[in-house]
Amino acid sequence: MKKTRFRQAGAQLVTWVQDNERQLPWKSERDPFKIWVSEIMLQQTRAEQVTVYYKRFLDRFPTISALASADETDVLRIWEGLGYYSRARNLHKAAIQIIRNYNGVFPSDYDKIRALPGIGDYTAAAISAFAFGASMAAVDGNAIRILSRYFGILDYPDTALLKKKYMEYAQNCLGDSDPAHFNQGMMDLGATICIPRQPLCDQCPISEGCYARRMKITSNLPPPRKRITIKERVLQYVVITDEIGNTLIRRREGKDIWCGLYEFVLEETKEETPLSSQKIRSILTKTGLMYPLKVLSVKEYKHILTHQRLLVKFYHVKLKGRIKEKNYSGYQAESVKNLLNFAFPRITRVYLSHEII
Repeated sequence: MKKTRFRQAGAQLVTWVQDNERQLPWKSERDPFKIWVSEIMLQQTRAEQVTVYYKRFLDRFPTISALASADETDVLRIWEGLGYYSRARNLHKAAIQIIRNYNGVFPSDYDKIRALPGIGDYTAAAISAFAFGASMAAVDGNAIRILSRYFGILDYPDTALLKKKYMEYAQNCLGDSDPAHFNQGMMDLGATICIPRQPLCDQCPISEGCYARRMKITSNLPPPRKRITIKERVLQYVVITDEIGNTLIRRREGKDIWCGLYEFVLEETKEETPLSSQKIRSILTKTGLMYPLKVLSVKEYKHILTHQRLLVKFYHVKLKGRIKEKNYSGYQAESVKNLLNFAFPRITRVYLSHEII
């Protein structure tokens, strides 16, 4: 009976998506490079938001070679605003590996795809299915939600054993169906009908066999993930402009948020207390700036990331003098007019567009 249910669900899904496929620029694409870019962008990001970035990214980097030969800063600048910047850095690293290890040809073997930076089980399966026709089910958050509800799987896949269980269910549903249409059906159904809250069961092509609908527990499946601890941070930036329009910026390094992007002089504090003029002067002294200053404005923004809640403050400070050196304790002097050429976090770009540039 279960084998029949698997096959029936998969066949119904394929039939449905062929008649109801969403019109998005990467649909029906078979170029593994373009599929790869779209799949990486779609990680934790809505398709509607990705559409603009997808076109812009491919206009700038139309081939693996173009991406591999670019400077990482340029890649991050094109990615700016899409978030989760490690995705862009890994795209760049993987492109370099493909040039070096596979003569610029995207590998067709699943294990080789899976080994590239930034590619997990789902993305490797999706690329294999869409680009190379491999009979592989790609299990993402949408697929987990559909499988949990349809088959009544009462555990979230937060262990290797449960992940394997979901994969087996999805693979059995795929059966002999066309892998591209099946996986697209899972994505589209999860994005438009079997949505997290208040699913549109009356429009679902597989609702007749759905356990959650029959038991009236769609709101309870899949079970919630373990609660994530949200970290609270206060980032206070000193945005300097001197008499001729120069400022100081630096590239963020390490494993913290926004690695590879640029920022102004930063003081991270535990408290939300505003920086005094004396404190700002002390902060700038550490960089080597000793000029008199005047605080022109203070702007405050709240920014929410997956695991962090940020309070970001920008202090626009006017120096009574000129920044003459090129390097100030890791910060580099740049003209305000040139800031458009650097990749900043979205919250900083919003501030700059309203207040500085």
